[in-house]
Amino acid sequence: MEGQLQITPLAAESMGSRSMATFVETGDINLLIDPGANVGSYRYGLSPHPLETWCMKKHRERIQLYAASADVIIITHYHFDHFIPELAEMYQGKILLVKDPNKNINLKQRKRAFAFLQSLKKRPSEVRYIDGKEYDFGATRLFFSPPVPHGENDLKGHVIEVAVQKGERKFLFSSDVQGPCHDASMEFIFEQSPDILYLDGPVTYLQEHQDSQESLDQILQRLNILIEKTKLISIIIDHHLLRDIDWREKIEPLYKMASRKTIEIQTAAEYRGDENNLLEARRNQLYENDRTQE
Repeated sequence: MEGQLQITPLAAESMGSRSMATFVETGDINLLIDPGANVGSYRYGLSPHPLETWCMKKHRERIQLYAASADVIIITHYHFDHFIPELAEMYQGKILLVKDPNKNINLKQRKRAFAFLQSLKKRPSEVRYIDGKEYDFGATRLFFSPPVPHGENDLKGHVIEVAVQKGERKFLFSSDVQGPCHDASMEFIFEQSPDILYLDGPVTYLQEHQDSQESLDQILQRLNILIEKTKLISIIIDHHLLRDIDWREKIEPLYKMASRKTIEIQTAAEYRGDENNLLEARRNQLYENDRTQE
């Protein structure tokens, strides 16, 4: 419990699946943000290990369980680790708040969005486009960013950041801003000045990013600004970053920055009180363990 906000990560890379699914309770409403869980199709030249597939299935079951008590479901963009299109029944009777499928969206995500929304028929009680909007639900206020790039540019489309405010507490869910590595995504976080920030972290696991120390330094510098000039008390960092087995070493300067301000940094698993379980990052090790046990 964080004051008047209770935040429950449901699935994440630190918990074994590609996901940022999060449940937020404010006393006015229950919010389910980005109800998806998936596996990386190819890492280290290997397909997903059976443990990853099993974990994804369990996480999807957990997401469905929490969806039953959600009043509002939010989808920040149309990547399959952020929504599950085949589970249309999950949206029955819910207020569905989604990224606008008509604007600031690439062709692949536009096709997914329209197919998904059409498949829902009249299951949601209502569907609203959230880009740049604000909504009140009782004493809870939701702030949605304008569309911001999914990373350094818009090749992978745009995402919507989400801020949830109840009383003096504010939680910000970054979605896939990969850092933040773009000025637009940074600006929304800075302007909202949350107490609790759930950040997807930089992409250090991909080959094209592995040698980009300059890019990583820039992201860490932005995070330093947030630590110094906002009211942050807690950072949850996960998703893209936790696909890297050496993630902790890569962001060691961030821990030093945060310690000066007594800001706690945790993965989604740690925030839940669990141990980290990086299945995708350890995929080659999982297969190697299988071979040694044969």
